[in-house]
Order: sequence, then structure tokens, then C-alpha cells
Amino acid sequence: MSVSEELLSELQAICGTEHVPTHRHQLRTYESDGLLQYAQIPGAVVLPGTGEEVRRVVAACHRSATPFVARGSGSGLSGGAMPVKDGVVISLSRLRRILEVDLPNQRVVVEPGVTNIAVSEAVGPGHFYPPDPSSQIVCSIGGNVAEN
Repeated sequence: MSVSEELLSELQAICGTEHVPTHRHQLRTYESDGLLQYAQIPGAVVLPGTGEEVRRVVAACHRSATPFVARGSGSGLSGGAMPVKDGVVISLSRLRRILEVDLPNQRVVVEPGVTNIAVSEAVGPGHFYPPDPSSQIVCSIGGNVAEN
């Protein structure tokens, strides 16, 4: 682990120890996205479960001058979710709620961890979410927004 113990403790206090993996084999899961050519084991990984937890995690990283990168499902092929050396990966995979489906206005409000396929299923027959990558079962809306 290459982030300070103080920051690690703060991340655990914010999100719970079960949402801050610390073993090297767990961290390796986040060392790259779908582009396996480049890899960097992150200094830490945190999986917030609410928008407020995300805000507090970002604030903690900022206070400690620790770089961070947000990560969706990690299915991209551009290196967009690549960890920064000695930085924190903020995985948004737990933020999977569909907050609102407004079909008359063709609008859906979701958290960033919702998958493309979940959006298409939520809107039902006759409607769909236009980006249709082959990874739609796993790729997340947050990753779509960040990458495209």
C-alpha cells in the first residue's frame, strides 16, 4: 500500500473497511481497464456506496494531496481508468440505482455504476440507450460519460 496510513484509515471510516480492499491480489483487480497493455497497481482502492461518500473520499484525497481516478466497470479499452502511481482508485461500481425513468421526456436519471443493459431494461420495449458496445452487460453509464 503506497498511500498514507492516515488516508487509508479515513477512507475506511468513510466507506467501511469492507469497501477498502487492502490485499495486493485485490488491488491488482484495479491495475488496468480492458486495455491490458498498461498496468499500475493503485496505492489504494475505495468503493463508496453513496454520492456523499464519493464527495468525502474526494475531499480526503484532496486534503492529503493524493491523486485519484474514478473508475466505472473497467471495461474501456483506452486506459481511461488507469490508476495513478501511489494514487487512489475510486470505484463507482456500488452506485447502481436507477433514480428516475421519464419516458415521455426520454430521460433516465441513474447513478454512475448502472450498466448500459440495465438502462435498456428499465426503459422497456420500444426504448433503448443508444450506445451499444459489446460490453453493454458490464460497462457502466459513468464510464460511458467519462470515456465518450
